Amino acid sequence: MWIFLYLAWVARGDVYLHNPRGSNNKLSEQSNNAQNQNRLFDSQNNAAGGYQIGDNCNPVCQDEDRNYDQTKEGAMKGTMTFYKGSELYIEWVVQHGCGVNQPNIICQMVLQYMCEKDNPALRDGTKRGNDNTAGGEEEPPTAIQANEPALGQHEPLSFYLDCKAHERQKGLYTADQNVNNDRGATATRQNPNGNNANNRHGLECPEERDYYPYWHPTPWHDIAIITDESPRRCEYYQKESQNVHSKGYCSEPEHNNPESCQDAGAEWKEMPAFNEPAPDCVAGVSSRDNHNGNARGGRPNYYLWRIPDHIEEGRCVLRLRYNMTSGDFRQSALATQNGPATGSLDAGDDYFHVNKAMNDPAPGQRRRTVFKGGPPILPQDPVGDWLDLGEDYRLQLQVNTNQYGRTFEDRTHTFFVRSRPAEVSSSARIVNYNVRGRRGNIVQVYPSVEYDFVPQELTVEVGDYLHFQWTGSDANAKGNAGNGRQSTDRSNLVQLADREENVPLPWNEHTLLYNAIANPTAEGKALLTRFAYLDQRPDLCEIDDNDQNSVQNCKQLNGATAYFDGGIVQMQTVGQHKVASTRNNDFSNRSQKATIHVIPRSWSTGEVIALVAGLAVFCMVVAYLCAAVYAYKNPSSWLFSKRHRPRLCVLRYLVGQQRLNAAIEKRKEWKREERAKWKALNAGVSEEKEDKTKEAKGEGLQAEKVEDKDMADPRSKSSRFVACLVHMGLGEGQRVAMLVLILLNLASFVGGYMIHVGLGFQESFAFPLAKGAGFALDMDLAILLLPTLKSLQTALRGKGGRAREWIPLDDPISFHIAVATLVAINSFIHICAHFIHMGQIASSPKFQSDPLEAWDLTSEELVSGTSVEALLLTRANFTGLLITSLMFVIYVTALPSVRRATCCVARRCGGFRLFQQAHSIWPIVYLLLLIHTTPRFWIWMFFPAIFMAVDRILLTQRQRYPAVLVSARLLLFDVIHLTFEIPENFTYQAGQYVHLYWKGEWHPFTLTSAPEERHLTLHIRASSSLDWCSALRRHLMVEAPKAQNESSEAKEPDPGTTVEYEKLVLPSGRVCCKAQPLTKSSFKGIGSSDKVSLDVSFDRSRRQASTVRDRAESTRTEDSVALMERANLPPGTVELQLQGPFGAPAQRVWEFKTVMVVGAGIGVTPFVSILRSVQMRKQQQHLLYTAGDVEAEGTASKRRTRREAAHCMAPEAPWSDSAGAVSADATRAESSMERTLETPEKEKSPKKKKVTKTEVPGNSSSTGGILGLAEITPSVVGARTEEEIDEKPTRTAMPSQTRAKAAPRTDKVSSDQAMIERLVTEVIPVPERIHFYWIVRNQQELDWFYDLLATAVEGPAKDLVEVNLFTTGEVELSAVKQLKCVHHQYFGRPNWNRIFKGCKAQHMGDHIGVFLCGSPVIGQELARQSAKHSDPPDQQCRTRFSFFKEHF
Repeated sequence: MWIFLYLAWVARGDVYLHNPRGSNNKLSEQSNNAQNQNRLFDSQNNAAGGYQIGDNCNPVCQDEDRNYDQTKEGAMKGTMTFYKGSELYIEWVVQHGCGVNQPNIICQMVLQYMCEKDNPALRDGTKRGNDNTAGGEEEPPTAIQANEPALGQHEPLSFYLDCKAHERQKGLYTADQNVNNDRGATATRQNPNGNNANNRHGLECPEERDYYPYWHPTPWHDIAIITDESPRRCEYYQKESQNVHSKGYCSEPEHNNPESCQDAGAEWKEMPAFNEPAPDCVAGVSSRDNHNGNARGGRPNYYLWRIPDHIEEGRCVLRLRYNMTSGDFRQSALATQNGPATGSLDAGDDYFHVNKAMNDPAPGQRRRTVFKGGPPILPQDPVGDWLDLGEDYRLQLQVNTNQYGRTFEDRTHTFFVRSRPAEVSSSARIVNYNVRGRRGNIVQVYPSVEYDFVPQELTVEVGDYLHFQWTGSDANAKGNAGNGRQSTDRSNLVQLADREENVPLPWNEHTLLYNAIANPTAEGKALLTRFAYLDQRPDLCEIDDNDQNSVQNCKQLNGATAYFDGGIVQMQTVGQHKVASTRNNDFSNRSQKATIHVIPRSWSTGEVIALVAGLAVFCMVVAYLCAAVYAYKNPSSWLFSKRHRPRLCVLRYLVGQQRLNAAIEKRKEWKREERAKWKALNAGVSEEKEDKTKEAKGEGLQAEKVEDKDMADPRSKSSRFVACLVHMGLGEGQRVAMLVLILLNLASFVGGYMIHVGLGFQESFAFPLAKGAGFALDMDLAILLLPTLKSLQTALRGKGGRAREWIPLDDPISFHIAVATLVAINSFIHICAHFIHMGQIASSPKFQSDPLEAWDLTSEELVSGTSVEALLLTRANFTGLLITSLMFVIYVTALPSVRRATCCVARRCGGFRLFQQAHSIWPIVYLLLLIHTTPRFWIWMFFPAIFMAVDRILLTQRQRYPAVLVSARLLLFDVIHLTFEIPENFTYQAGQYVHLYWKGEWHPFTLTSAPEERHLTLHIRASSSLDWCSALRRHLMVEAPKAQNESSEAKEPDPGTTVEYEKLVLPSGRVCCKAQPLTKSSFKGIGSSDKVSLDVSFDRSRRQASTVRDRAESTRTEDSVALMERANLPPGTVELQLQGPFGAPAQRVWEFKTVMVVGAGIGVTPFVSILRSVQMRKQQQHLLYTAGDVEAEGTASKRRTRREAAHCMAPEAPWSDSAGAVSADATRAESSMERTLETPEKEKSPKKKKVTKTEVPGNSSSTGGILGLAEITPSVVGARTEEEIDEKPTRTAMPSQTRAKAAPRTDKVSSDQAMIERLVTEVIPVPERIHFYWIVRNQQELDWFYDLLATAVEGPAKDLVEVNLFTTGEVELSAVKQLKCVHHQYFGRPNWNRIFKGCKAQHMGDHIGVFLCGSPVIGQELARQSAKHSDPPDQQCRTRFSFFKEHF
């Protein structure tokens, strides 16, 4: 059987209780030493320690010769009383030290109590002398002697008799001690002879005293275990404590285990546990040995015991055991390495399991003999050549094996536990304020102490109670130094102005016991008198008596009792109150002073919660009442609707039922008026539309034509910094940004690590790791927001190329994901390191609490031993858990399988909608981060927060437009083609995208229209697997037309079906679109092409003027506020919003001469806009070339002038022609161009149409060619011009590839032409070659897009575009059709290596842009091929591929 024991090292390791007064077996001896060390227990202490029992004689328990008189009334009756739930500061000293990091010993201290419930005969006794042992002088004790009232008693008689009858535990380690086997459990290694009539210590059981936890029932209840091995021992101590664990015993007490008990035919029984909380197990603060055992700072060891409410009223006693252990029993110790004892230790390095295997087989025969190895581990006083100097240099060690496992002990005198007074609530705090010490100087009282208040420094709150109480003895040794009557203890309490002073304050300036300054009452004065004068009767005092021993000398408190109970006093005055005792505060000899800090009352957690809840309820009630009053005053508001009115039932009590009914009637009347307005509105929609159309046509002839500001994008040039990085082989674009970001992360990590090295708990390596990752996280989390700021990205995309080279604008989502990956990595390191750090804290010794702050515990010691659960509840860790949980949700929902709903769980949970909702919690995450982190993160977030605020303002105010839907057309494969009016001030570039809002959700879509067109178009794939898109398709194509037609059938329309919409402005100002009857149109399919037209009369100023009129009209109906508040729209309508435009990588195509664009499936949408814009830009270049030739000949031929439009690139016109003056020739030229372009291809005549040239005024000769551009604004992509100017010497209107064939010019004309071409190329950049690759699954997937592709490819830039089609699915060759606009058609996946190789050979020395909108898998391959086929930076005539991918 394994036995757990304590092992001691030194001969005397005394422990002494100071508060409550420890007895050390003293009673009322008028001596410094205890007379009978066997009276109640075996203390093993110095007899000089301890305090006499308290007295309560009035005035003193002495005769005329100052000898102690136990016959006096009150002798030995000065018993302390403590209230349930009160705080008792238990103080002690250990002579040889204890606590964590105590270098000389290993120790444990066990604090226990016992009350009358455990032993009804519990008492101190009154019999003095040497024959007052508890239970009498006989062995074994008898019941008659044990019941003698004059004899003290702690353990009950039955407990001792069972101990004496028990067979001793023979599995214990006894070293070489010859332990008596005939005296039961009274024989131990520390008490090897067992108990007899001469050495019994009260009724204590030696085996129970020496070993903890004890295996048999004990009357002692555990309070706390204080040890320097708390992580190693506490779990076992707490689990085995009788507070929570039952203990077994045999019905025949001589048997000590179940086996022998049952073998003897007896019954093994279980004593139930006390059903009390497990004892507190903490690490002790280190105290020095041989320095009176005081702890750090010279302060005593103490433990704050809150007296449990479950203790029954009555007499109790405290016991403190001090167990000392030597390190010689560890397996690594030198003592265990000198013999076979080493091989017998089978418990690792844990000496706790040393058992009888280490006992000497021949005990008692090896004292002072040469030690040649164990067992035992060390014998009595071993001799040996310990230093290996030779046999002539042997040394003897001072080893007493019965003390190499020693327990010291002290117990208090008994005290009473009472229920708290009725006037004190059960939740109120009561602190016991006592006095420790006894009469004498430091030499005379040692190892006891002189007088002092306990606690000496106390902090309480206003409203807390202090129980002022102390006791003393009249039996101190004669001749001990002190003040007042010899042999007596007396203490009073007065208040000082400062502890450096010694004169008490006048009574009317006292503030501790009551505020005499604010309220100097007679009751308060009487209270102060009682504490200062200790209830001495003035009639028995002699004012002029200065005899220090006279009982009439009340100035020295000689007429007071030794016991004083000042009662419970409630603290009411905030401040620092200094107190002292006038008798014992003897400046140069001893000091009895203290400070009581009274602070304002703090709110408890429950009170804070109640306050917050109360305020919340109050605010809700106020808001509810305000809403009710508002609803009553405004019956037309939604609060007064039939749906919400029942919730405002308080109205009938506020205004009465009659007035409430009147308000309801007003609402009904208002609703009838609104219905009439609706009917009138629906009836007049068509008429208003016709009027607006006519008005727009009339004003269109007079409006100015304004050119788009963002038509051109200058080419970017590499900065020196980027060129240097590229030369070093570090890459370009986002790779450079990621490299810089990674380097910054490493720098931040290293910086944070180095700053915090050695600052963690016990210099933990995990703490700097966590802080280093935290430093990197601060930066990453600040950067994480920047790629999501769409307005900022769009603004930066419009700047020069320098910003684009080092800011990852082309793929912000990938950069966002990359930063999020760094956040995840750093978070993993940060969290794991913190958990390791918390584990180190939790596994370290838990120090006992220091509410008095006496020991100045370090921050490490304050948190040492704190459980992981408690650590997780701190502000930083708790918010960290919340942040981790929320970020985990965000990361999981951002996975492609969840975002694209490719797994069944994601589809059921909402897919993309779940992703959006999860990402919408990011403000909560950052709010928690601000609470979680240090101010360093606030600094990091300063500028990102500003950018974010600006971005949000732009998104909510400047870039959100009501979407006016013109038509919705259904194409093949559930693709819908939406056409919108261009909102006012909406300026965009080809390749950009917008957010479309419907039903509370925003979704991004690329614009398929060109900026030069009069409408915005979107192509949206709306398959049934996409919730929001399919719902939008059903609503636009099915539900809205059905509601308008009032049809009962709602069939899915066929591809080619078009639903037209018209703008509807509600009386509230909201803009929605109303569906018109279905319009069927045949789907043209493969090889068809829509009619191409060029509307030269289109002008944005006219559109903006129309929008202003519409807005003005809507303001006239804003008196109807209720319609705006209605949640439902009119039948057959839809309310959409646009947000944007936002920059995208595709808009960088204008920076390259050669472009490779790759679209996969629906991914061709950004390139539709680009191809359309290419056609328009080429047409604009053509017009500018023509205008340049006209300008060159303008002065000589004196042609007719032509009005120049006011647009963004034109200076103000120097002439004063009317804005509406347009020459007839110009009009004819525009009309002829329009007729030509609108003619079907098969009907077009090859005859070349001549265009009459316009005249330009002389004063505009330098700029007229450019200014003329604004008048010709194409409206639809695919415009073709085949006109020729047959007047000489103007140039022909032909594509740029045929321009070299033009007739020779004069030098001046050639110079002008070169200047114009250079200027046109810079203003309107167009790629010289576009390689377009479209990847589809099957032939049928081409149908919905081919018409758009054909119209986008055909036009002035037809020769610039090379179309390559790849069909990757299974195809029947018989079903393959020849496509007119496709140059190469392939079946299978593209061989990108061959494609890049051929493109490189074709465009040697060019910088080629590669653009993708499609699968990320294709993007990975394109990125790899771009890097592979790019030449090194130092190569001349370098060919370089730059890859950009579209990513929302």
